[in-house]
Amino acid sequence: MDQYKAARAEADHLAALMRAALIRVGVPEAEVSRVRGFVTGSGRAYIELGALRVESAVRLREALPLDRDSTLAAPTPPAGTPG
Repeated sequence: MDQYKAARAEADHLAALMRAALIRVGVPEAEVSRVRGFVTGSGRAYIELGALRVESAVRLREALPLDRDSTLAAPTPPAGTPG
């Protein structure tokens, strides 16, 4: 039970940090409130982000410290979408 409680505390703490970060980058509270921590029956801790609108996902991506000069290419948008 102690392992479950520790995993739950860690997941809840990280979920709170994720919610604060999302709020800082301008993601609406309605979407931020979907972020939650949970623990599986096997004791693994997870953070569920839920669905983000495209605008919110763009804000999140722009806030991530990605190496802009890396060889990681941006994905090609599907045919027929502006991009």
